[in-house]
Amino acid sequence: MLYTDAGYADYVAEDIFNEASGSQQQTARRKNSKRPHHPAQAFLLQYFRKGIETCFSQLTARFPKQIHAVTAAGFALKIALFIFAHTLSQAGL
Repeated sequence: MLYTDAGYADYVAEDIFNEASGSQQQTARRKNSKRPHHPAQAFLLQYFRKGIETCFSQLTARFPKQIHAVTAAGFALKIALFIFAHTLSQAGL
């Protein structure tokens, strides 16, 4: 199951993804959507998206405004270390 934001409401791409991968893409719908979700499904989407958004906001709060790296590998290493620090913080260490 892939949970996506309302900004990714491309119905054709969603149908192609569902056919090609065998997985389901659950997109949070806007109020004026042509394919609205049932209320129970909308609640579950909102519940899972809230956890994802909270994690992203906590993670980006740890990032500095600028990340100085000379190479792509150095940039990837710094991002990985920020994520590792966030994981340790969430574990209480």
